[in-house]
Amino acid sequence: MTAVRIDMTIYWSDEQNSMSFYTMHMNEIEEMIYNYETYNQAHLFTFVKERTLRWWIWDMHCREPVEVIIDSIKY
Repeated sequence: MTAVRIDMTIYWSDEQNSMSFYTMHMNEIEEMIYNYETYNQAHLFTFVKERTLRWWIWDMHCREPVEVIIDSIKY
């Protein structure tokens, strides 16, 4: 099974203690795995390390996340 969508809440390291809601779709999930993981198994059941997700968020949004909470995963 491959995740079709991941809904998450991102808390940022800024002075306002802001947060964002973000949805990653399958193409973003596959791209993250291909670019940040050492294996290319995006079409199988995938496991993404927390640090990989944080790196991806940092690179995509140019901001450091303090915490990332996965709200839901749709397969």
